[in-house]
Amino acid sequence: MNFLLQRYREQPSIGIVVAIAVSLLIHAFLLFGPRLIELPAVEVTLPPLTAKLEPLPAIKQVVKVPPKPVRKPKPAPKPKPKPLPLPEPTPPEPDNQEPPPQEAPAVAETPPVADTPPVAEAPVPEIPAAQPAHPLPKQAQLTFIAYKGTSFQVGEARHRLDIKDDGSYTLQVGMNTTGIASLFKTFELNQQSSGTVSARGLHPNKFSENKLTSSGKQTLTAEFDWQNKQLSFSSGNTVALPELTQDILSFLYQLSQLPLDEAVVTMHISNGKKLENYQLTVGIEEEIQTRLGKLHVLPLRKVHAPGEEGLEIWLGLEYRLLPVKIRQIDRSGEIAGEMVISDIRVSQE
Repeated sequence: MNFLLQRYREQPSIGIVVAIAVSLLIHAFLLFGPRLIELPAVEVTLPPLTAKLEPLPAIKQVVKVPPKPVRKPKPAPKPKPKPLPLPEPTPPEPDNQEPPPQEAPAVAETPPVADTPPVAEAPVPEIPAAQPAHPLPKQAQLTFIAYKGTSFQVGEARHRLDIKDDGSYTLQVGMNTTGIASLFKTFELNQQSSGTVSARGLHPNKFSENKLTSSGKQTLTAEFDWQNKQLSFSSGNTVALPELTQDILSFLYQLSQLPLDEAVVTMHISNGKKLENYQLTVGIEEEIQTRLGKLHVLPLRKVHAPGEEGLEIWLGLEYRLLPVKIRQIDRSGEIAGEMVISDIRVSQE
């Protein structure tokens, strides 16, 4: 040992060579040897959506611009005739003689107006149908804070929208109680809507809901048979399927694809149990307070009779008209609960 130390002191280059060789052996073992340490997989989160105030979507229709009237060229002004010279006075003749016939005064001729070729009418341009001002993103993640009433936090809801290149979509919602509320009451809700996306927005084919509470588990499904125009429920009931029908989940995102410059929006919506006709009144722009700060929103309120449940929705004018607040009204007219946005993330990839 002393001999090796003496050689190292006399020739320090040998120690450097040995150190390099040992380092290479260690790196080779870590790269090509068995995996002793594995890092957990990290889910890639979507980037947050930048706030930008945009106009509401326009009504989808083809507008024809009438042609402008063609003005005909004005004819050239006619030259004024020159005054004729006065005739010289003639001596009076006897009464028994007839007066000689007088010649008609000469009238200056008007030069002919050159014929102008007719002006061809310009073709009527057709304006293409307006596209939604807020197209749905290919991927979206929305997180809501759930409240009982308006102030007592009871849980969290997570929305996930995925639109594939083939035009199909999947919309999922997961909700559960959190914090102190989870100690007193068990509640889990999972909803899913799937279908296709067209120029008119979401076109659901199936809706499902799984709910777990302290009293047990409940499952609902609704099948949209567009070919036979039938809506079938897991209970065995079947009803006629109107055009553009939505489910209770897809309609929240379909609102951004509709013209909202009308006073009332009418939609057929299924909650998995039955089919209902919703009439939503469109309010005026306002501001609400959220964890994202103050947001400019457009409120919509479901028309309901006394003793019926109500629904209110606020769409974010700075966030592509995505839902940013949802409120439920019980049969007595009190606020049963609401969900307020806390995070929005989208991606076009």
